[in-house]
Amino acid sequence: MELARMLKELCDNKGISISTLAKRSSVAQQTLHNWLTGVQPKSLVNVKRVADFFEVSIDYLCFGIETRKPDDITAYKDEINAGVFYVILKRVKKR
Repeated sequence: MELARMLKELCDNKGISISTLAKRSSVAQQTLHNWLTGVQPKSLVNVKRVADFFEVSIDYLCFGIETRKPDDITAYKDEINAGVFYVILKRVKKR
């Protein structure tokens, strides 16, 4: 599981210790140390708190996978440009 590696990397990038992370994210320090040693998380709520603190997705924190944001319209470029339609306007006689 990538959680231990990603957690260490994110802490290093922000320049914070595990004890500081524990205080700021409201996740027990022992829980964070367990994650660093490879213990799988028991609470998704705690994982979400840490992910929110680092402003990353749970997928990124746990697996190192970047997910595309649903509000990023450029991600749907191919779907948007999938069809081009021509409209022909024709005058119709009134009855």
